[in-house]
Amino acid sequence: MSDLQQRIAELENMYDLLADNPSWVHPEVSLASFGWLLNEIMSLRALLPAEKRVAS
Repeated sequence: MSDLQQRIAELENMYDLLADNPSWVHPEVSLASFGWLLNEIMSLRALLPAEKRVAS
């Protein structure tokens, strides 16, 4: 697994962790976190070669 794929997987795990435990953070912080995580995941996925761009 490349460094890029590993970073995407880490960010997706963080996203899942927040989604499964929304009470851990204030709602405004949670919304900002989700927005940042989604932006990072999508930006990094765009850097992957086309054949590796599959939904996790």
